[in-house]
Amino acid sequence: MKIGHKIVLFYTCLTFGIAMFIILIFYVFTSRYVDRVFAANLRDKVYLSAQRHFKAAEMDSDDYKMLERNYRELIPRSRESVIKVNGNQKALQDSLDKYLTENEQRTIYNGEPVNFSKGVLDGVALYYPDKTGNYVIIVAAHNKYGYKIQQHTLYLSLILLLLSITITVLVGQLYSGRILKPLKLILEHLKSIRGNDMDVRLEETGNKDELDALVHNLNDMLDRIAEAFRSEKSFVSAASHELSNPLTAIQGECEITLMKERNTQEYMESLQRIYSESKRVSLLIKHLLFLSRHDDDLTQQESTGIDMSEFLLGMAQSTERVVFSDLTESKALVFANPYLLQVAFRNFLNNATKYSTKNIDLRLKRIGEKVVIEIEDYGIGIPQSEVEHIFQSFFRATNTREYSGYGVGLALSAKILKIYNATIDIATEVNVHTKFTISFDEYTGSNLFS
Repeated sequence: MKIGHKIVLFYTCLTFGIAMFIILIFYVFTSRYVDRVFAANLRDKVYLSAQRHFKAAEMDSDDYKMLERNYRELIPRSRESVIKVNGNQKALQDSLDKYLTENEQRTIYNGEPVNFSKGVLDGVALYYPDKTGNYVIIVAAHNKYGYKIQQHTLYLSLILLLLSITITVLVGQLYSGRILKPLKLILEHLKSIRGNDMDVRLEETGNKDELDALVHNLNDMLDRIAEAFRSEKSFVSAASHELSNPLTAIQGECEITLMKERNTQEYMESLQRIYSESKRVSLLIKHLLFLSRHDDDLTQQESTGIDMSEFLLGMAQSTERVVFSDLTESKALVFANPYLLQVAFRNFLNNATKYSTKNIDLRLKRIGEKVVIEIEDYGIGIPQSEVEHIFQSFFRATNTREYSGYGVGLALSAKILKIYNATIDIATEVNVHTKFTISFDEYTGSNLFS
């Protein structure tokens, strides 16, 4: 079911429920009011009947005429019975049984009128003692006008109910169409977006409402998707290019070797070249697989508190021309996976030693609650215009063409360090130096990364 239809159905049901509740309350109160008015009129009628029968002789002509007029106008076509209590008890009992229950017959002699219902008739019975004897006066009538009022009230209520539902449906259809029009436009625009055309963006309505917020968030999402799409396309293209070079070399070496019979030394040299290129392919594939892993997969690697002084000292001792300086006065702990952290720093150190013939400075500091590692080489540096791109997969600075590499090491390191909320700052000058400053939150045993 479409959203517009759901909205109309919801408000129609809501209107129906509210209208039914109001109509029910109105009908009940109206019916009770009509019944109370009729009962009051019956009581007045029975008192007028008593006066008409037993007090007529005591009235003057004007009072009697007024009494008669009130008697006839109050409840026309009423049934009236005057029963003498002192007469035949069997006849009295039979007469009273037609209208009153045994309990009502017992209470009638208290002097208060007793209301009763018999079929469609409503009536009042009054015990009236007189000097000529004791009597029971019964007045009964069908509440014809009251029932008509109730019927008309019911019919009017039903008409109002149908009218309100009809108006709700029509207004709901109209208003829901206006409300959902922006959503329909959004859907049409989204359908027009294709993989080869990721530049289409949605237009905001200008109403500063939830729909504008939705459009804004969708445009942000489209920007991220477009960027991811471009990155993936560039990544695949670069990966294909980097893989094709060593594979072409392996294939060419095999073809040359198979062209003619060679001696053992020549075969060994050829196999060595093939092995070297295969190792390059294997290493590249390993890095590519690492880069393709989701951040959640990396965070699932078991982490622990790492003493960075011992960790970096081991890295320096296993890497040529790296001079380690520990400028902290106590243990500096970082929460991470040791293997992943080793991969990240190994790439930084290998890059530094590759592009510099001088010693590499590796420094450990503590600044506030941060553990800071500096890796500084004194080599070719990085052009300022290219600094922002060095962590992109397969990117290589223009001054590194004569050096071997794939451009994936720093991208891999940045991906790992991001997992542990580390920040990387770069200070560089061409042909002077390059300094990477890596900052971690110090691990205290309670501040685990999320």
